[in-house]
Amino acid sequence: MSLSFETIQPTDFKQVDQLVSAAFAPVEESDGREVDLIHQLRSTYEYQGSLEVVAKPAVDQVVGHGLLSPVTIRGNQHKTAVVALAPLAVHPDWQGKGVGSQLLSELETRARQAGFPAISVVGDMNYYGSRGYVMAEDFAIHNTLPVPMGSHLIKPLTAGALAHVGGMLEYPGVFYND
Repeated sequence: MSLSFETIQPTDFKQVDQLVSAAFAPVEESDGREVDLIHQLRSTYEYQGSLEVVAKPAVDQVVGHGLLSPVTIRGNQHKTAVVALAPLAVHPDWQGKGVGSQLLSELETRARQAGFPAISVVGDMNYYGSRGYVMAEDFAIHNTLPVPMGSHLIKPLTAGALAHVGGMLEYPGVFYND
């Protein structure tokens, strides 16, 4: 079945909330705040609607969702804007069918077109590693969030994009809310 990948619309919000809740319910590492985080990110100054994408097999059905948010890598003498993926979700009935990979590819294309040099994600190396993501520490990039060792990953979107960029990855304040 073919999917369309579209910029999210307000009419998709309710389905996205349900999809994200269902997708993260069985995830042991989830704190159950993914839907709240999405709502908070949409209200930030940095939010870019074109970087929130839904996957649809039909006009009125959302089966996948991904959101990229601008973040900053702050080094001793530089600041570099990249994007962070949080969250990426596929409805449980559609998992294992390549929807997440296709959605991730669409998000990477949009981030590259928007001029961002890289995408950061806190996630499973088995999943993201096969899609070109590597440990952020390989580029001397460290995370300001308390994340499990080996799960802070990054993907340069163009050759050499992260050369001489090392530093601390800083997120919008909504990522730190308890």
